[in-house]
Amino acid sequence: MTLKAPPRRKTYPWAIAAWAAGAAIVLGGGGYLLLKPKEAKDPYRTEAVQRGDITRSVSASGSLQALVTVQVGSQISGQITKVLVDFNDEVKAGQVMAILDPQTYVSRAEQGRAQVAASQASVDQLQAQAEVARANYNRTKTLYDKGIAAKAALDNDLAVWKAAQANVTAGRANVTSAQASLNATNVELGRTTIVAPINGVVVDRQIEPGQTVAASLSAPVLFQIAQDLNRLEVKISVDEADIGNVREGQRVKFTVDAFPDDNFTGVVTQVRKQPETSNNVVAYTVIAEADNPGGKLLPGMTANADIVLEERRDVLRVPAAALRWTPADQTAPRQQASGPMGGPPGMGAGGGQRQQGGQRGGRMLERVTEALDLDNGQQAKAKVIFERAQAKARAAGGDNRRQAMQQANQAAFTELEAILKPDQKPKLIALRASLGQGGRRGGAGGMTSGVVYVLKDGKPTPVQVLVGATDGSFTEIVDRSGALKQGALVITGGGPKAQVQAANPMAGGGRPRVRGL
Repeated sequence: MTLKAPPRRKTYPWAIAAWAAGAAIVLGGGGYLLLKPKEAKDPYRTEAVQRGDITRSVSASGSLQALVTVQVGSQISGQITKVLVDFNDEVKAGQVMAILDPQTYVSRAEQGRAQVAASQASVDQLQAQAEVARANYNRTKTLYDKGIAAKAALDNDLAVWKAAQANVTAGRANVTSAQASLNATNVELGRTTIVAPINGVVVDRQIEPGQTVAASLSAPVLFQIAQDLNRLEVKISVDEADIGNVREGQRVKFTVDAFPDDNFTGVVTQVRKQPETSNNVVAYTVIAEADNPGGKLLPGMTANADIVLEERRDVLRVPAAALRWTPADQTAPRQQASGPMGGPPGMGAGGGQRQQGGQRGGRMLERVTEALDLDNGQQAKAKVIFERAQAKARAAGGDNRRQAMQQANQAAFTELEAILKPDQKPKLIALRASLGQGGRRGGAGGMTSGVVYVLKDGKPTPVQVLVGATDGSFTEIVDRSGALKQGALVITGGGPKAQVQAANPMAGGGRPRVRGL
């Protein structure tokens, strides 16, 4: 039996070509990924130092109102017969605005005039009676002088005459009373005509013809007049946390929703001391006056105001983020590693803390040694510097202890700088910033010190500067050393991320140490 060979599988040239092309693509792509240049890992984000303006302000909301607003009311009751003005009408002082029905008061006035006439007639009658009484007295007195009339008759005629004179006086008083009543009626009659008390614009009208006004308990408001709308008043509600910085004379910038693209300005004229509490939030009212160009602004509009507290023109400024950024390999100060007021450990307030101060002073020395990479000779000198600073701080007593701690703190780091090498001094700047040495008040103008970082040879280098005003986005800086100039690139973010390594139990402290990549 003859065995047959298995049939040979037929090959196709196009399949071989396809496999070869696929392999070439895979190998080429892999080679490109392996050989292409790698991008920089975690690049630093930088921004240029520029010159510009910085404005520090307080934002608050308020409302617009006229400088002088007068509510025109009615002191008497009655029915409105005529309304002669409407909304937005300009009125002059004394101009008639409305009329109440005067009939009741006209009748009272006529009655009053009649009462005055009757009283006057009664006075004339009493005057005549007094004249008769005076004549009778004169005749009786003549007879008495001749011895004809008795003394009793003379006394009787005298009493009658004096009584008649008293009646005349009472009658004249009645006339005065009737005249006063008539005058009061005439005043009320005049009040039936409502007139404008000032020049201005009618901004509110609350009556219509035929409406009855009742003024028994209070004067109802009929109109409201704004004296002058060429200038308006901005009533701003400022939170208690910001009111301490607001002063009269400060500039106010505001916008209104009706004209969002227009900016208006005013000046603070009053800071009211009366608090206003709403939902347990205390606020104070600030009044500002502003021009009303073109009459665009209307009373009652909501104003979004910024009270300018401080303005700095054409100053050197950096992004605020640059002052907050620190390298990842810069360790943050630990609570037990720093004394009160940011000073070196061991500068405690109590005498019983001297032993603890010495222990903390040793930890501070270790930290300074590690951060600045001190050699043996520098370590010995640094130890003497810190021990001397602690001794000076402990020697101060009473109210001078806090000031002594600050002075010893500053002096210790200043003295330490003198023994450092050039490459160690930038590290000292960063260390002082981390310990709070860079954030103290100092210098004129209320400036503070701070630290920004610039790139030198690809590495962040600290630059200590004086920090002035800030608007939240940019901060004014003053670099007295000349290391930071306009156009310099300061680091605002990015850079290597920090790595947290497991703590070495034998190293003490049990805390993880942060190292840069």
